Amino acid sequence: MPDIARPGRKATIAAPVRGRTCAAALLIAGDGRYLMQHRDDLPSINFPDHWCCFGGAIEPGETAEAALRRELREEIGWEAGDMTLFTEHRVVLPFAEPRRETIRFFAVPIDPAEASRLKVKEGAGLALLHPAELAAKEKVIPWDLAAVLMHAGRATLFRTPRPTRDP
Repeated sequence: MPDIARPGRKATIAAPVRGRTCAAALLIAGDGRYLMQHRDDLPSINFPDHWCCFGGAIEPGETAEAALRRELREEIGWEAGDMTLFTEHRVVLPFAEPRRETIRFFAVPIDPAEASRLKVKEGAGLALLHPAELAAKEKVIPWDLAAVLMHAGRATLFRTPRPTRDP
């Protein structure tokens, strides 16, 4: 359903159509690596051959957490334990018909030994990567990379500033 500022007008970056709301997993191993998905290299999908977080669209009537649990079962056959909402990104994708999407990122711990036994059911592959390794990849979905870097640097990025002392 279009969500543009002026009905009857072509969607623009300033007035995009409403896109999906998605849930994505920051699958964090205890050694600081993140389990990432390598997308298939198919011309029929968005962002072919890119690295990204596991996740997908939230279906009508589904919570973000339920959607993420479903996606993890579908994509890697894994039942997630604890998950905590970490951040939410709202992006306008500059496709021919620009659309606004929302991505909710959940921090989800995963044991590295368990991650190494998983088989990808959707996508070309998976890998445990340190944030710098992910950033060095040629093709990474940018908001997923941003979420990983934000999470990895959260102790520094999101600390409460100390009050300054008056002389």
